[in-house]
Amino acid sequence: EKIINEVGNLYGVTPEDIRSNKRSALISTARKIAIYLVRVVTDLPLASIGKEFGDRDHSTIVYAVNNVSESIKKDSALKESIENIIKNIRDGSVK
Repeated sequence: EKIINEVGNLYGVTPEDIRSNKRSALISTARKIAIYLVRVVTDLPLASIGKEFGDRDHSTIVYAVNNVSESIKKDSALKESIENIIKNIRDGSVK
């Protein structure tokens, strides 16, 4: 929940949008990043992550994680944003 809220704040979308089937570029990007962060921070099984994000298939989760991993390699600003979110979550400064 903390991860979804933090990503929502960063991208200006609601947690409901992130969990929805909406496909706007902004919401889709926020969703992929939230999925990536949940995977990296929690090590939840793919099926559990899929269920949290609107009953998505595990292959969708794998795609999102791989997509964000590749994007991080090319985009230093994205990498920094994701590292900041992870740090905030691990430090417990996200409410």
